[in-house]
Amino acid sequence: MKSLVVYYSRTGNTKKVAEDIARTLHCDIEEIKDEKKRKGFIGYMRSGREAMRKQNITLSELKNQPKNYELVIIGTPIWAWTMSSPIRTFLEQYKADLPTVAFFSTSDSSPGEKTFSYMQEVCGKQPTNTLSVTKKDLTTNNYQEQIKQFISTLE
Repeated sequence: MKSLVVYYSRTGNTKKVAEDIARTLHCDIEEIKDEKKRKGFIGYMRSGREAMRKQNITLSELKNQPKNYELVIIGTPIWAWTMSSPIRTFLEQYKADLPTVAFFSTSDSSPGEKTFSYMQEVCGKQPTNTLSVTKKDLTTNNYQEQIKQFISTLE
């Protein structure tokens, strides 16, 4: 199955999981980029405010078009108990082009179920599978087994 991993990462945690998924699946990967400065405390606060307000932002152009894939795996950090504003914007802009989808999230400690419901609502597609990875999972490398289980249901 031709697959694409699409993700946004402010701190690098979501990027790490996205790269591991793409490497395991031997598939393409696309990092969502925006023009906002998100480093440090001010960037953290700005990002949370945008997420709570469900704001859309301007994204850089994609290299890989979702409509060219059979499966798009979408990853987001959890900001203010919801998806990041770059992923919200991506889902709204590309929902007509999305084939089958799967979702993953990274967070300090929040499970992603609520976030996944919001993502499903925005894109209008039910995910084939979801994966929540916490900061603790990343620091102890416990997420590798979670990724294997997540991917086994996608293939």
